Amino acid sequence: MTATRTKTLALLPVAGALAGALTLLAGPAAAQQANMEKCYGISKAGENGCAHAKGLHSCAGNTSLTYDGGDWKLVKAGTCAAENGQLKPFEGANPKKKA
Repeated sequence: MTATRTKTLALLPVAGALAGALTLLAGPAAAQQANMEKCYGISKAGENGCAHAKGLHSCAGNTSLTYDGGDWKLVKAGTCAAENGQLKPFEGANPKKKA
C-alpha cells in the first residue's frame, strides 16, 4: 500500500463520524422547521426570514421595509393569523400592523 492510500484509509472513520455528527445536527433543525410556517407581513426591517416574494432582496435580514407583504418570518405553525400576518405574499405594507 502506498503512504497516500494508507492515510486516506485511516481518515475514513473520522470522515464518517463527522458526517454522522452533521446529520444529527441537521435533524433537529429540520424537525423544528416542520412545525413552522412562513408568515408574510409581520417582519420588521432587517428581521425577515429570507428572500422577498418579488425578488427585491435575496436573503435573511435584507429588508429595509417594516411589515412588507412580500417579506416573511418563520412562526410556529397555526400562529400567523394571531400575529396579524398572512400565509401568502401580498402587495404593500400590512394594514393590520403599525410601522
